[in-house]
Amino acid sequence: MVFGWGKKRSTDSIESTQLAKQVSLDKIESILQEKKNDISNQIVEKSKSIRDKIEINRKEIVHLFSQFESDDLGSQDVDKHLRIIIERGKSAVISGVRKETSKKLDEIKKYQDVINLNSEVAQLLKRIGDTLGPNSRVMHVFARKYADKLKEILADIAKTKADLQKLVNEYDKLDLSISNISEWSKKIIDSKKYIELKNNAILSTKEEIQNSIKAIQSLEEDIEDLKSSNSYIEFLNVKKELESLEAEKDKIRHEMDFQFSKISRPLGKYSYVSSLEKPLKLVMEKMIENPYDVITDETKNAVIEVLQAVIKSVVAGNVSVKDTNKSIEQIEETISRLDEFLKLKNDLSNKKNTLEQKILFNNKDLEEKEKNLTRIKERKAQFELEIINLENQVNESAKLIPQIVKNIESKLSEILGTKFTIT
Repeated sequence: MVFGWGKKRSTDSIESTQLAKQVSLDKIESILQEKKNDISNQIVEKSKSIRDKIEINRKEIVHLFSQFESDDLGSQDVDKHLRIIIERGKSAVISGVRKETSKKLDEIKKYQDVINLNSEVAQLLKRIGDTLGPNSRVMHVFARKYADKLKEILADIAKTKADLQKLVNEYDKLDLSISNISEWSKKIIDSKKYIELKNNAILSTKEEIQNSIKAIQSLEEDIEDLKSSNSYIEFLNVKKELESLEAEKDKIRHEMDFQFSKISRPLGKYSYVSSLEKPLKLVMEKMIENPYDVITDETKNAVIEVLQAVIKSVVAGNVSVKDTNKSIEQIEETISRLDEFLKLKNDLSNKKNTLEQKILFNNKDLEEKEKNLTRIKERKAQFELEIINLENQVNESAKLIPQIVKNIESKLSEILGTKFTIT
């Protein structure tokens, strides 16, 4: 038996001599409560005799101080001033001690009464000690026999109180052990709930992965079907031809840039002194920056008007150039080549339109499917990482449970004196 109720056997001894009892986690609390109640009842019974001993000591103090009160301590034979000190000390001690011992100790009926008694006796010893402290000299010199007897009784009370304190300490130890088991049990329950929650999340995530795999397979099949179609093959051929037109476009652009570079000086200077209306000025600014884009059938006349205005400014000397005749000649050359440039651009545009009209394949559909395929693959990869994280969390929680179970089994064996296995 344990906690002061008999000779305690070690856990090793228990394990070696008894077969383990199996108990489910949800039954432990009731078993421990039953043990706690049993121990509490035993403490109550033991405390009754302890209370009776202390009560006898209390009555002894009451009787002793009745004698002490009627004893003049020979104060009539001492100096008047000393007599006052003796009587004052005697009165203080009697008043203080009687205050602490006048009330009969309560009966012990339940464990809380044990706690109350333990506290009450501790206060009694302290307060009597506090009362005697300032008057110890008077008591030992003039009331030595009463002081010695009181000391003897208080020593008996302190000794008996120590036995009571031991019972309380043992119960507190039991209560702490049971609290630890309750906390451990809660940790196991919480861990199992946590593991269940994470396992459900894993199952849900695996379903998402399976759905992603199906979606990937479906998209890959759709993309393969699209890419194997005749319209897609024709689309690739047309696309290749359209790409070849880009080289032709670059060549035209280069030719136009080169021609306009010849007149860049007068054109640029004219932009600072021109008084053109806003639409023409806007055409001029774009023409300086990018001739290819600005020169169209719609803007041809505006371009000619701007260039002719530049010629007039050069002739009038408003725009200074190194060689007036050469600049005018190059501007006129540029005007004369506008139809050539426009024809090249229009021919190129017609070629492009003709090729684009051959396209029957909806490439946007293919591009959308390819984007969806990439997105779903990325999401699938995220789900796979999430499962790894969830499984790690489950494993970490699962590792804790066996050690907690072992702690509970060990503590149960210690409390109940029987080896237990948690089922």
